[in-house]
Amino acid sequence: MTAKLHLAFESRAGGETRLLVKQQEPPWRVVRGFRAPSGELLAHLHNLSGGILDTDTLACQVDLAPQAQVQLTSTGATRVYRSRSRERTASQRTAVTVAEGGYLEFLPDQLIPFAGSRFEQTTRVELDHGASLIWWDRVAPGREASGEIFRFDSLTSRFDLIVEGEPVALERWTLSPVAERLDSIARLGPFHHFATCYVCRAGEPASYWRSFESELQAVADRLSSPEILWGVTSLRAHGVVIRGVARSGRTLADGLVEMWRAAKWSLCGRVATLPRKVH
Repeated sequence: MTAKLHLAFESRAGGETRLLVKQQEPPWRVVRGFRAPSGELLAHLHNLSGGILDTDTLACQVDLAPQAQVQLTSTGATRVYRSRSRERTASQRTAVTVAEGGYLEFLPDQLIPFAGSRFEQTTRVELDHGASLIWWDRVAPGREASGEIFRFDSLTSRFDLIVEGEPVALERWTLSPVAERLDSIARLGPFHHFATCYVCRAGEPASYWRSFESELQAVADRLSSPEILWGVTSLRAHGVVIRGVARSGRTLADGLVEMWRAAKWSLCGRVATLPRKVH
């Protein structure tokens, strides 16, 4: 199935953000926007089929106009179902633009690749001067309750972060646990879950991000233990990246929320409140 979702967010007089659903094809579904406690407009990305099938080619485009303030989340974990043949690979392409003064939080639930699944995700985020971003991504090893630990065929991710027309982060990775053991010390070692969080604002000087990194690293050190490890690194410009690996999904989720809360307060002085879910 080929399907596209196109969302646009505009800032109206008085600073209120409005959602425009320009295109949505099943299984995509976005119902409406809700006012988040911290001031953003909250929208939920629904997948009505309950997950991603091996014939799915999904596309999502999100455009924020100047000064728009947006929080995006999913309604539950993204499940990638088993591919029925090695010739079938599900895919999802996401393209995001944030105009000057805009702010976007993308806070989805975890991605769960089922045993035998094959999935490729490609993301490109572009920020204009003065635009801000918090973007996280969580990946589980599979359906742990069913004994599926790293039994998917392949999982590929490409992430491009472009700020003021220049690339500041280009991330490429492929996991193929059938061919390469992921418990190698050079890969995930004893950990099963991992997460990444980008925190950016276009135009801030390098000194700002060095201080930001030090502040968040103190939080990362406090949260780290033999069960979970966190680290923070400045990008070449305009932001930092936070990474975590954990033995359990709950530990990783709790730690990611703590890192997000600290980052959001430092970035824009707002108290972070988890988005409420709708079903």
